[in-house]
Amino acid sequence: MSKENSRPDTGVTRRNLLASLASVGLAAPFFAGRKDWTRDPITLRYTSHVPRTHGLYTEAFVPFAELVEQETLGRLRLESYTDQLLHGPLDGFKAAVTGITDYTHSYITYQPGSFKLLHATQLPFIFSRPQVATLVFEELYPKYFKKEFERMGVYLAHCDCTSPYSLLSRRPIQRLEDLRGIKIRVTAGVTAEIFRELGANPVAIAAAEIYPAFQRGVFDAVALSPSDMVGYRLQEVATHFTRIDINVILLHYCLNRHSFDALPNDLRSMFYRLLRVRSQMAAQNYYSGPGHEQAMEALREANLEIVNLEGEELNRWREVVAPLKEKYVARYELEGLPARAAVADMERLATDYADLTNQQLNERVTNLPIQGIIDL
Repeated sequence: MSKENSRPDTGVTRRNLLASLASVGLAAPFFAGRKDWTRDPITLRYTSHVPRTHGLYTEAFVPFAELVEQETLGRLRLESYTDQLLHGPLDGFKAAVTGITDYTHSYITYQPGSFKLLHATQLPFIFSRPQVATLVFEELYPKYFKKEFERMGVYLAHCDCTSPYSLLSRRPIQRLEDLRGIKIRVTAGVTAEIFRELGANPVAIAAAEIYPAFQRGVFDAVALSPSDMVGYRLQEVATHFTRIDINVILLHYCLNRHSFDALPNDLRSMFYRLLRVRSQMAAQNYYSGPGHEQAMEALREANLEIVNLEGEELNRWREVVAPLKEKYVARYELEGLPARAAVADMERLATDYADLTNQQLNERVTNLPIQGIIDL
């Protein structure tokens, strides 16, 4: 184990992603053949439980909304309703299906029993970079995950991926034995199984409820990405940070089917392509790059004891959770689902894409957008 002591390079901002996208010709596919638009613009409602101060809003939604309006010459606009204004964190799917919203979060971890193959991305120690996990998931989505997601009555808009989860705690967690019997706030699904295997008692509650519960001692530790730890100000309550980079969480967003299908054909195609660009914005701006660096700096400034698990100790954690993959595969293969193939393809692409730079990822989603996420 080693103490965290390096300072981040904070010179990168969210504008780098937009500049990078522009440099690979993002606008070219949209400007060709367009005519001046004189009718009223179409407005889609975007809803989210996160506050407007949260990085998922400032570093992902805001630049995306600006990009949509710019690239459609004002024909399509996104109007935001945040801070649980129209619905709560658990009601994303319902809000989209019933027409309360057009575009919202639809986190599968908030109703894990409705999904099976979609939990595969939570398996431990597969992805080290959120932008790669996002690309891999969207590439495999039409083949393995689309039927399960669309069964909820919505389309997939895009997904954000967190940086790998680590631990904030009110007591030291330096060895596997330190987890035994303690209560840890987790996301439901495979992540809960991971920490159960490690000896902890997982507690699943919505992210927006973590701060007061942590403060009251409802649990002893929190498993989250560093960006979200700071986004919810949890460093104000914790005393220790243990970096384990154990797994990532994909945050899915959905579209009201009627709202999307009602768009003019050319606008529907434009918006679809822009959503592929959106899939990298949170991963590059908030969960890695400047957002992640700023979060780590905030954790250091909070005077937490920061420990990196590595070497023999980290290998002990890896060995304990390694059987989860086969358990996951066996469970869903018995139900006739292609779980083994899905996990194998996910691991293969995670390795193939591991070293892609942000520039290469941006070129890929811009010039070769994945087809079939929505049938146009």
